[in-house]
Amino acid sequence: MSPTHAGFRPEEQPLTVDVELLHEIHEEASTSSPSTVVGSPAGSIKLAPPKPTPLPMAKFSILLMLNAIAPLAFELIYPFINAMVVEIGVTDDPERVGFYSGLVESVFSLTGFIMILPCGYLSDTFGRKPVILLGMAGLAVSMVSFGMSQSLVGMIASRCIGGALGASWAAIKVMTGEMTDRSNQDVAFSSLQITYRIGQIIGLPLGGLLAHPEQRFKWFNSPFWIEYPYLLPCLVGAAFAISSVIPGVIFIEERRTAKRASSYGSTDSTTSSTSTLVGPLVDIESTEKKKQATWSSVMTPPVISLLLNNALMCLTSEMLFSIYPLFAYTPISSGGLGMSESKIGTQMAIRSFIHVAMMFAYNRAVSCLNTVNVYKFAMAMWPVVVLGFPVLNWIVRVHPDGNESTVFFVSQLVFYVIWSIAGFCWVCIGSLVNDASPSAEALSLITGISQMSTILPQAVSPELGNTLFAASVHEHVLGGNLVWLVLLTFTGAGGLHSLTLQTPSHDWRASVNANDDEE
Repeated sequence: MSPTHAGFRPEEQPLTVDVELLHEIHEEASTSSPSTVVGSPAGSIKLAPPKPTPLPMAKFSILLMLNAIAPLAFELIYPFINAMVVEIGVTDDPERVGFYSGLVESVFSLTGFIMILPCGYLSDTFGRKPVILLGMAGLAVSMVSFGMSQSLVGMIASRCIGGALGASWAAIKVMTGEMTDRSNQDVAFSSLQITYRIGQIIGLPLGGLLAHPEQRFKWFNSPFWIEYPYLLPCLVGAAFAISSVIPGVIFIEERRTAKRASSYGSTDSTTSSTSTLVGPLVDIESTEKKKQATWSSVMTPPVISLLLNNALMCLTSEMLFSIYPLFAYTPISSGGLGMSESKIGTQMAIRSFIHVAMMFAYNRAVSCLNTVNVYKFAMAMWPVVVLGFPVLNWIVRVHPDGNESTVFFVSQLVFYVIWSIAGFCWVCIGSLVNDASPSAEALSLITGISQMSTILPQAVSPELGNTLFAASVHEHVLGGNLVWLVLLTFTGAGGLHSLTLQTPSHDWRASVNANDDEE
């Protein structure tokens, strides 16, 4: 065999290996402490912890920007949606508002659930970039339409547009997974969570402060703004969304070694035209077939267990998130906090700000406990969050200053801190799903399935949560506490089930990085 076929150039010398020396090193390594260097006196030299791979920040920062703008735009309706339902004449019963606002919020996630796999297929076929940018443009259209809605049907149709195209945002997570490894993925996914919360910090107050501009700013005191009192915040959200498309077009880059076999059952696969064959000949057809990911190959028992726990976590988390504006809007005597739209937006922004601050503790926690254990601890915090709702109502009931008291303010801050710790689950699940992928080719499929296990609960949780809260208050079931009992049961079950989760032993990125190095 010639040197070229052996895998090295003629001017290079083949590497010889002392087999006995390898056995000696292996035996010494098996008996030495993890903190010592093999071949050195025991304990004399400490091994430095492995340095994380630097993130490609120039590329990643664009994804972070898009990830922040999405919640800024589509969540700014939460402070005023309950008031909007009343003002456009959907219902005049404050205790029935939750049913209709939950319906409007749910259709966004329901259409996203329906479109998640088609969007995943499109991102595999045409690339992540066009799918992400199409989603941002669709979000802008959805927001303008929502602000001009004068009926329940118009509100629902507008949210359907945003939800259908919003399913493309899963491609942001796929691109993040493709540019990270186990040493830096927790930093990357926590950064996504931080920018998501920053978007909420900006968007939620805008939604509350810019609603009814004709009452706040004299230059908006005209028939047009009186007729469309919620259009201004929606226009601002749409402007953010559409303005993100231009830098996305310029700076988003697809993965250089993208060799995407179809993850959705197709028999076709694409290979980079710049690929070269080095070393022994390979049966390309059999290799491509082997790389194709199918549902049966991805849905292993550990993955199913992870996705089920994720679905339960998302259900309870999103129920609480959708209940909070209604809970804050509901009169104190009916079990709520009796806040105005602007104050609700401000309070939700404070919650998001605290969540961002707590994210800086997340990476420290993961380095000490690992991702799975942090997830288990965070799941244990959700029952405490549930109990915080009736406790806050009790405080404003008994205190003469109600929701203006210092006691309430301090209690609410503590409540938000605990809620933020529970929110670590959202960051952990990104890393856990990334680790669970059996191969690079399966990443898009498993991310899509994970998004389905997230979006389906999101589709039903606003309607379920708000309806359950409204029924508890209206019928006064268990003193108005039925909703908290149900949520306590859900969160307890999720916390117990999370104890069965384990860290995956394989890492699909090792082979991808090896292939990249060969190229």
